[in-house]
Amino acid sequence: MIRASVGPGRLTGEYDGEVAVFRGIPFAEPPVGELRWRPPRAAPRWDGERRADTFGPAPLQPQPPRDSIMYHTNFADRRALVMSEDCLYLNVWTPDPAPGARLPVLVWVHGGGNRYGHGGQEIHHGRPMARRGLVVVTLNHRLGALGFLAHPELAAEDDLGASGNYGVLDIVAALTWVRENITAFGGDPDRVTLAGNSAGAAHVCHLMAAPAARHLFHAAIGQSASGVGRAEGPLPDQATAQKQGLRWAEDRGLGVLRRLDGVELVLKGHFGPVVDGRVLTEPSDDVFDAARQHAVPLLVGTNDDEGSVYAALDVLRRLPVEPGTDEVYPLRDGDEVRRTARRFTGESRFGYPVWHWARTHAPVAPTWMYRFTRVPPLPAGLPLAPPRDGLPGYGVHHTAELPYALDTLTARAWPWTDADRELARTMADTWARFVTDHDPGGGVLPAWPRFTGARAMVFGGETAEVGPVQRLDAMHLLDRVSRPLPD
Repeated sequence: MIRASVGPGRLTGEYDGEVAVFRGIPFAEPPVGELRWRPPRAAPRWDGERRADTFGPAPLQPQPPRDSIMYHTNFADRRALVMSEDCLYLNVWTPDPAPGARLPVLVWVHGGGNRYGHGGQEIHHGRPMARRGLVVVTLNHRLGALGFLAHPELAAEDDLGASGNYGVLDIVAALTWVRENITAFGGDPDRVTLAGNSAGAAHVCHLMAAPAARHLFHAAIGQSASGVGRAEGPLPDQATAQKQGLRWAEDRGLGVLRRLDGVELVLKGHFGPVVDGRVLTEPSDDVFDAARQHAVPLLVGTNDDEGSVYAALDVLRRLPVEPGTDEVYPLRDGDEVRRTARRFTGESRFGYPVWHWARTHAPVAPTWMYRFTRVPPLPAGLPLAPPRDGLPGYGVHHTAELPYALDTLTARAWPWTDADRELARTMADTWARFVTDHDPGGGVLPAWPRFTGARAMVFGGETAEVGPVQRLDAMHLLDRVSRPLPD
């Protein structure tokens, strides 16, 4: 047993090997009843010692299909999923819980399209990174309509006229808790790296554009998504987001919506961040375009087959009408059509936005980019639906890098090889070095140049090596389409 004292009271955790872990720490008041769709409030005090040996409930959410690659990679945990609207909990792993240790801190934001995920997923287990000398924090935030609904009645009751982004505000509340309490776990509140994958990476990007969050973190990692250069365009403003919220509500007023069971509210609709006027006060693209974002060291990257999970042939209707498109995205025969659908999906939704994030940040602060190229060894007989684009296999799919970057291969009983384990050690050592030194270079890596638009560190083979950004011609094409020159 191990003890720690935080603002609301005393905690008792436990040791997992040489790492102390505190699970299920409340960082905000339960967002239920009248607190549904309100900014998070500080966690209430408790008397005596509170046991912190069990993960808090996950946010209410549906589950991905059991035959999807995303389910098998991210959600097929051995521990049963427990969910509740009372979900604002975080977890801390530390190799040295002494208050004076002043260790670097990694705060991890899960992905899942703002619809799925939680801080207790096995794929995000903090022990392997804590063993590398970091204090690791994972967290929950509200999802779906409970986390992101914008609505005129919500804006009317808000002192700033804001609505939406409750899930983003939860992340800010967790970062504030870290700022105020992490010294109790041996962490340094002035050495916090905010990191995430997929939707979590987009949140990292948006918070780099949010003035209210800038004092809360000092470096950033974004894996396989971005909040700028998005395929769907800039963030919706309040007028647009509230109209979308009214359509979703189907004439139900706020009083009715607050009385409904939370499960009913998260089963339909796709939601995400908006310009709410409280935490995100202007489009993130505008902030980055004007070089006004948080000037922190940044590590970002993507996987080689980001589009394999999502590609369908009808995406080709959205191909740019631009000179050179047929060379970058050829359509000469059936197999080529399928490959182009996969490439365009991955590059427009993931590859280009991340490249654009890096390119707009590099003039402001040190920036590094990686490419992940290793196909994970899926078990034979895995109940897996085939890709929708008709190609064989998912390749280096979206989120394939997660168990390598966080060294959590053991979360899945897959036929990992010594090469997989070595790659996981290399990537996790590199990520830990970035969190510690705000520079990923060193160790077994060759010299890693800062990003200037065309070069990246490639992780996937027996050794890491510097190589080109994948399909740079496509990056420039998508840049011309999404950011046309003025007349």
